[in-house]
Amino acid sequence: MATYQTTYGNAPAKGLPGQIANEEKCNKISRTVESAAGIEFGQPAFRGASDHGAVAGGAFAGTATSAAGSGNVGNGVMGAVTVSAGAKKGVYKLVIIAPAANAGAFEVSDPDGVFVDNGNVAAAFSAGGLAFTLADGATDFAAGDSFDITVALTANGTFIGLAVLNPAVPPVAPGSTLVDGYPQYFTGAFMTMGQMYVTAGAAVADGGDVYWNPATKRYTSTTTHIRIPGATFDTSGADGDIVEVSLKLR
Repeated sequence: MATYQTTYGNAPAKGLPGQIANEEKCNKISRTVESAAGIEFGQPAFRGASDHGAVAGGAFAGTATSAAGSGNVGNGVMGAVTVSAGAKKGVYKLVIIAPAANAGAFEVSDPDGVFVDNGNVAAAFSAGGLAFTLADGATDFAAGDSFDITVALTANGTFIGLAVLNPAVPPVAPGSTLVDGYPQYFTGAFMTMGQMYVTAGAAVADGGDVYWNPATKRYTSTTTHIRIPGATFDTSGADGDIVEVSLKLR
């Protein structure tokens, strides 16, 4: 059986990574672990290559295409869009809100309709996992002119769920670095909805979006890390604290 904890302090932790936090509505699915290093309890898992397979969260990759609104007055064009960790899969909307000669301001909202940031025509924009420059054209943009930016994630693109702590796991193989988790080829349980305890990798606040840092294997609010779709921090904490994450319930 995997080792959960070998040392104890004066004040026990309120939970363990991957532990279901309470009796709120919860859903779990079974998937076969494909990653050679396994998937640790509390770690996000993504769709694997085989049927019902799952891989651990790691490197991020994505692409984006843009399309001008059919009724645009201005004829400026969107430059190449760079996608980084923190981007959401789906269609972002850019709308001109303050037109100006050879310039103008716009706002960007994400695929869920959430405001990302404001930007300016002919100036570099970088927020929400997107980076681009909307060029000025011979005809200036008018208020309401728009662009759709469609993001497709090409690595770790399909989030499955969070690995649920489970005592029914076999001993790890000699030399394995996996301690608390599902080893390769084991059928693991992954929470697709519910409340779970995880480890914060930096200061996080109640109600904040949840991101995964594959380097530290902890959760943060840093938008350059891998975003966990539908997840919200349900408690606050500092680096190393056990905090509660709500998945698709808030």
